[in-house]
Amino acid sequence: MPFFKVKNKKILLVTNFKVMFSSFKRTENFIKLKRAEVFLRLAYTNPLVYFTVRDPYERVASFYKDKFQQHPTNYSLDSSLKWETPQKIFFPLLGLDNKNSNKEIREALLGTSFEMFIGMLAQCYHLDEHVNPQHWILNHPQYKLFKSLNVPEQQVSIFKIENLSHMREFSYLTGFDSNVSMNSTKRLNTDCSMNNEMLKKINSIYANDFKYYGYKMRMPEPKATDVSD
Repeated sequence: MPFFKVKNKKILLVTNFKVMFSSFKRTENFIKLKRAEVFLRLAYTNPLVYFTVRDPYERVASFYKDKFQQHPTNYSLDSSLKWETPQKIFFPLLGLDNKNSNKEIREALLGTSFEMFIGMLAQCYHLDEHVNPQHWILNHPQYKLFKSLNVPEQQVSIFKIENLSHMREFSYLTGFDSNVSMNSTKRLNTDCSMNNEMLKKINSIYANDFKYYGYKMRMPEPKATDVSD
């Protein structure tokens, strides 16, 4: 679960996968927590809550680069290779199952274009936290236990990870080194441009992330109309 407390401070950190989670996990004074513990701390200790968020378009592109490009390329095809749950949720849509070899799975992932990925994402985004809408982390519609963390909106401070002033303040308050980025996909030269249909799907899936956290939603370009004499 992407929750942490800051050592020796009354601060709870809430984030999402593909929103600096790997970097937080490697930060010495950040201690990982389970959702149940976060629920109890919020109920009984009244901590400060810092919630890091990311532009939905960038988060989706980073997920694709990581799970469909970087991970399949970086690991050998021996028996030790384990495919991750956020990859496995796409297997049925790719015609894959546990009978397929690692080579076949790798080829299928690497052969999936960003456009194909977005089309599949619209069908399975609810199945894994790596692609769930970010606001679900506070009130997850599919959880039976601790569905809502019951944290008042005024108790939550929002930090956008691509906003330099936000991250300078976050680093000052928590001791996080924002210059260290783990599991980065920036080096991958992958085309993640979006056409109108792709934008419509992303805008629909993550509509409330755009709304709640002040990210600008890109609108599909109007179709050109023929003008006849």
